Formats: sequence, C-alpha cells, structure tokens
Amino acid sequence: MTSGHTAGEPPSLHELVETRRWQRLQDHFANVLGVALRTITPAHELVVEPSWPPGVASDQAIGLLKVGDELGTLVPPQDPPQETTSITIPLGVTYAAVPIRVTPGQVIAYFVVGPMVVGPREDKLRFRERMSAMGADAEAVWNLLLTLRPYSFSGIQSLLNLLEEVGASLTQFAYQANRLAALLPPANQVDQAVVSYYTDRVLHALLEVAAMATRAEGGSVMTYEGPGDVLKIRAARGLSDAVVLETRQKRGEGLAGIAVSQPFIFLIDEQTADASLKPLMHRREIVSSLIAPIVPDPEREPIGVLNLRTTSRERRFTPEHVEMLRRLLDLTSVALGNLRLAFTKPS
Repeated sequence: MTSGHTAGEPPSLHELVETRRWQRLQDHFANVLGVALRTITPAHELVVEPSWPPGVASDQAIGLLKVGDELGTLVPPQDPPQETTSITIPLGVTYAAVPIRVTPGQVIAYFVVGPMVVGPREDKLRFRERMSAMGADAEAVWNLLLTLRPYSFSGIQSLLNLLEEVGASLTQFAYQANRLAALLPPANQVDQAVVSYYTDRVLHALLEVAAMATRAEGGSVMTYEGPGDVLKIRAARGLSDAVVLETRQKRGEGLAGIAVSQPFIFLIDEQTADASLKPLMHRREIVSSLIAPIVPDPEREPIGVLNLRTTSRERRFTPEHVEMLRRLLDLTSVALGNLRLAFTKPS
C-alpha cells in the first residue's frame, strides 16, 4: 500500500490495512464480543461500516438509543483520549472507546464498542418510570435492551483490554511491515521475525487478560516449537524462570499435550471424572485448572495451549469462566489469523 501522509505525521488506518480486510475483522470481532462495533478516526469519521451482532435491530437501536450522539463526549475531537474511556447514558446503555495505536504514543483511530448493557439490569418498573420522565418509549427501549448481551464490569474490562492490545498489534504490525518493505528487499526471515514479535504480544496479552478475567493465580501459554513438535512456555505468570526454561511437553503427553489436541476447553478439578485425565493431575494443591487450545484460524491446527490454575477454593473456576475464556480465545484467534495473512493480498 502506498503512503499518503506527510513526513512527521502518522499514517491513517486506511493506508495501513486494506478496507475490506478491516471490515471483515471488525465484523468478526462484533460477532465474538456480541456487541456493536465501529472504527472511527479522532475526527469521528467512520473507517468502515458499523458492525452489529446477530439478533440486534441496528436501525431500531440507532433511532431509539440515539447512537452517535455519545461520540462528542466519548471522543472529544479537541482532546481525543489516549486511554480506553467509557460513558453510560440515561437510556441505560454503555459505550467504550478503545484507542488503536500505530506507535505507543500515536492513536490513529478508535474502536467504539456499544451500545451494551454492563452490570446488573435495572428494575423494569424503575426503568419505565425513568424513560417516561424523559419522554422515551419505555417499552420499545426495554425490549431493545433485552436483545443486547449483558456483561459484568470485570468481563467487559477484560475484553476491552484484549481488544486494545489486538488493535495495537495488528496496526503496528502493518506499519512496521510497510516500513520494512520500503527499506529492505523481500525477506521471509524478516517477515517471520515481525510476525513472531507481534504474536508474542498478543499471546502475552491473552494470558494477562484471561488471568484477570478468571481471577487465576497463575498460568502459561505454551506453543509448539523446534523439531519434534514440543510444547514450550512462551508466556508465563506466577512461574519461576527455571520452570519456564525447562518445561517441555510432547504432543499427546500430559494435560497440556492432550488438551491441545481437543476442540474444547477443559475445566479440571476434583470432580473430573475423565479416566484419561485423572492420572495426570499430579499437583494436588491446585484446586482447579482451565486448559484450552489456541487456534489461529478455523482451518489450521492448534499452535499451542493456554493453562490457568488456582489453589484457592474461593477462586474455583466455573462454567462462566469457560464462556469468558472462549470469547477471549476467539478474539485472539482472529488476531493471530490476521497476523499470518498480513503479507498476503486479500482475495
């Protein structure tokens, strides 16, 4: 892609990422998160068309919730935010603006997430009274809000954090790839070094956000490396340097080796009845574990596995944690798939 920006100015998102590819990326994010997504410039110009999740009537939502009116407060053009910001409007929905950085200090666009319902739903009678006082159609707005996926405060914060890192990694990756292409002749080893760097960033962000969302005490991301398809730790939390350096797991061996070959998330605790897993649960101090394969896109084999653990019965993992982890992994898969495709032209 050719650059149209002047010296000293950051490139636009249009210059870095082909529009159709960003639209597909945003559409997928909206489906994964279950919330509406827009990508805007600091001047509030749409980069691509808004993406709405299935089941939400976009025209009705725009009209009843006055979507777009929130931008002046959320992203003031005179002083655009450098960090993720959010607002909740009287109509009972929340919006968030997630910065997309081309360099650590330069924001070139924002993901606008919402409208969404965050926290407990308001009592219906109280809501109707508030809407009537505002002159709004209480029944229509209430029915619309019921179509929006509800999020806990911690859950949406985790997703916004990962979305910020994914947006930054993809944009900065495209920026660095363009600069390398202009400075150097085509070199697959250079391309792969850049891919590896941003893959590491996404995987580290996945581990940090997943641990925060599930209140895990520690964990790791293991990926296949070197000859023999051996799992090695690529990102760690709560593990010693020695454990990180020395841990090796062959395909099909151990909990990680088995879990990486399965298409679902394992929740392992004392209630686990699977006869193939029980003999592998050596660390009795661990109350529960979550183990899940990391897949860069649906057509490829897993590249590794995410492990989370807790020794506290008060922090025991639940099916709700499994669902949250599934959304985080889906978002990560989209990011990794786009990193892999960055040097290929879209069809």
